[in-house]
Amino acid sequence: MTGFRGHLFFDLIFKKMKHDFNERRENRINYARTQAAKNEKESDQLYNSASDMASVIPMGQPILVGHHSEQRDRRYRQKIHDKMGSSVEKQKKAVYYAEKAETIASNDAIFSDDPEALSKLKDKLAKLQALQNFMKAANRCLRRQNKAAFLLLPSATAEMWAQLNDTSCRNFVGFPSYSLTNNNAKIKTVESRIKMLEAIEARAEFDMRIGSVRVWENKEAGRLQMVFEGKPVEEIRKELKRHGFRWSGSQGAWQRHISTNALYWAKLIAAKVN
Repeated sequence: MTGFRGHLFFDLIFKKMKHDFNERRENRINYARTQAAKNEKESDQLYNSASDMASVIPMGQPILVGHHSEQRDRRYRQKIHDKMGSSVEKQKKAVYYAEKAETIASNDAIFSDDPEALSKLKDKLAKLQALQNFMKAANRCLRRQNKAAFLLLPSATAEMWAQLNDTSCRNFVGFPSYSLTNNNAKIKTVESRIKMLEAIEARAEFDMRIGSVRVWENKEAGRLQMVFEGKPVEEIRKELKRHGFRWSGSQGAWQRHISTNALYWAKLIAAKVN
């Protein structure tokens, strides 16, 4: 696909690439809830159907071995058994999707493709740093047993002072060293993510045609996207998956999160195609 038709193809593809992080999140939640309701309904239908079939068999009626009806009776009872089993499987799926919907809805993790990721990460960093400073200051007050100074700290209370001084369940007072170590590790992780996102925002957006493949750092979506003229051959598809790229039907592109490594592999794969 070359010339005018090739450019038209890419124009049509990228007109579809409108990203809304919150909308995608809501779509995932709604899909999971729809699947939960669908499987719940199908489970009930299968159970009711199996129950109706079983109701025509007299209570305690055994299979009449040797009777001309034996094979037909066995097949009939097997159908009842299979429907009951399918009902149970559908119910398990309903529970799975219901729990998945709740997990997505309650997940407060900060994703890099969230358009507000940078501001959220900076807010999270400020809270972690404030906590670190509070724990250090609190421990200094506790070592000196200076309750008055402790109560002047933000969020400090008399009840907290008593809890931090309680050695009935531990042999030390104050915040344990591992709490400060763990919180400091979180601070470094968030700082690293902020630097990465700021670097991505600062640099020019990579957008290049490498032969017949378009490689594009779609900052709005937080994805490095590759658009091929038609379906890549199996060898290239395997290569894409091996390096973290996944097909997005809604975007018409193979994509993964933006990173230096993602761009490196995208260029190599595109060159291999051509």
